[in-house]
Amino acid sequence: MENAIERKAELKRSKRKERLLALALVSPYLIIFLIFTLIPVLCGFVFSFMRYNPYAPEQNEFVGLQNYINIFNFDLPISKAFWESFTTMFLFDAVAVPCLIIIPLVLAYFINMHPPGYKIFRALIYLPSVLSVGVMGIIFGNMFAGDSSGLINSWLNTEIHWLSGEPWHGDTLRWLVMLIASIWWGSGMNFVIFSGALKDVPKSLYEACEMDGGGKWRQIVNVLLPNIKSSITICLFNTLIAYLGLYGQVVALNDQSNVNILVSPMMFIQYYLSGSVTYARQTGFICASAIIFGIITMIFGAIQRGCMADRRKKTKYTSECEQYKRNKTLFDLKAATTKEVKYD
Repeated sequence: MENAIERKAELKRSKRKERLLALALVSPYLIIFLIFTLIPVLCGFVFSFMRYNPYAPEQNEFVGLQNYINIFNFDLPISKAFWESFTTMFLFDAVAVPCLIIIPLVLAYFINMHPPGYKIFRALIYLPSVLSVGVMGIIFGNMFAGDSSGLINSWLNTEIHWLSGEPWHGDTLRWLVMLIASIWWGSGMNFVIFSGALKDVPKSLYEACEMDGGGKWRQIVNVLLPNIKSSITICLFNTLIAYLGLYGQVVALNDQSNVNILVSPMMFIQYYLSGSVTYARQTGFICASAIIFGIITMIFGAIQRGCMADRRKKTKYTSECEQYKRNKTLFDLKAATTKEVKYD
């Protein structure tokens, strides 16, 4: 009896040590999450209901939903600037997000065939994703510099201003450069996910499709894509959320002529929050704008998940009940047929 009690106490001490060790291991993440995520989000939510000025605390006052009402007042220049920042971002996302799904998937498909030197190509495709957005900006900024010092202009013997122009007025080349840079920089992670998913597709399914007369295209449509749908959903969700928060590429790839042009909601929020005393009185409005932008991002994420979810026919019966009903229907039909034959 005493041995059983001692073993139970020892087991409790062991479990307590495991919990403490687990808490110690995750505590750095929890502390960072608390300080840099949870507390700022809560403070921003509170400030969104205030006329808040961090440089003049005596002027702070509660205004309720007035900041949110002002966001939808398009007569205000700051509200107009906030909603205009969505236009170019949405257009860029409409092109960049599909490219960042299709291109890595195609690359993973061909690399999965194990061509000569596929390990080298696999490493080269993933390598850019380990770089920071700042390093990516330096590389492509030097390549597409607007004078003869740029690598592309040097090759072409031109002086094309690749990274200049205002939205909808001569900035097409800049967005083209950002698209190329984003594909080069952001394809690596999706490529790794797709590569792993393609390896898990059973080869017997390809063989069965081929025996039924299906070619390569039928195998891709009827075998490959349905079996990696979950990986496509993950990559699409992560890429969509990341590029709705477009900021780094726009800031890193520009020149002095458009350094302060707000072409994404994140740039709008950052511009006014870092404006020190000049825009300090707009802090409450900017916090409300950030909340609205977060809600819009969640709506897009929910729509994407809903569109990619599996469609299953809802029924109030279990599979056993459904099987019983089918068997009973067949039995009744057979019995009715037998009676008719006897009656005739």
